[in-house]
Amino acid sequence: MIKHFKNGSYDIAYLTQGEGRDILFLHGFPSNMYMWDEITSALNHQDYRTTVIEQRGYPLSSSKKMRPNDFTIDKLCDDVEILIKNLDLNNKLTIVGHDWGTVVAWALVKRNKVHVEKLLSICGGTLFPSSKVYSSLNYEDGDHYITSFQKPENAAILMDENIRNSILGAYRTKNKEVNVSLSIQSLFNDINHDEYALTDIQIESITSHYKANGFYGPISWYKNLDENIEISKNWINNEVSQEITFMFGEKDMAVLLNEKMLERLTNEADLVNIKEISGAGHWLPYTHKESVLNEIYSLNKDY
Repeated sequence: MIKHFKNGSYDIAYLTQGEGRDILFLHGFPSNMYMWDEITSALNHQDYRTTVIEQRGYPLSSSKKMRPNDFTIDKLCDDVEILIKNLDLNNKLTIVGHDWGTVVAWALVKRNKVHVEKLLSICGGTLFPSSKVYSSLNYEDGDHYITSFQKPENAAILMDENIRNSILGAYRTKNKEVNVSLSIQSLFNDINHDEYALTDIQIESITSHYKANGFYGPISWYKNLDENIEISKNWINNEVSQEITFMFGEKDMAVLLNEKMLERLTNEADLVNIKEISGAGHWLPYTHKESVLNEIYSLNKDY
């Protein structure tokens, strides 16, 4: 049964199930807490207590008046830290994050306000670069989508116009074009796609999920990239002693594991494992559930 806790004007939704070692799951964009259902179901049969959260600004954890500065990295972390403390998630806690969830998870480890034993980061990283990085990336049909997201009201209007189309565009797994545009017009639009990470039932479910509030809250997270860099200076130099695994899809259009990222991530902590899944894209929790489960089991093999 989904429950809520209040943090300021936000009612944050979460679900905890099972008994045993604690695994906390953090979704990214444009997902929701249900993306982990099949993975948590498997873990609940293997002596794990799983907890999933719908992060602030997303449909089940929204507020009547949402502003971009509600979604700075410290506030996103605060929600999760409250949940960890309220539920006493202290049984060898592993955090699993996907996409934006990996950035929140990394900040949680760095802030060290709650005890985290291990971290699995899926198709993400540690911190977004500045907005200037994305403003230099242009395509024939427009700016990089993160540049467009710097104006969340306008971006939300565009994506909310056809929510199902935006979902289909986001969850594509194969493309007819080799060089894919990452503009908002192309990335979140059902053109030039022929396969998806979601089943038809899942597509309808997540489309329905977003119809109540649209994309404004989640898009607003991206408005704070530069402010997050400043905020993170408070903990960026803290040491990380936990074992960290970074998973990537070989054909992920949004988060590419290049040599520069590989070198940086390897130096982020003493115990770092980096895995790249051959032929996979951005949606590993849907398309490669067994690989995700195997990494969770591997991180917990010493317990």
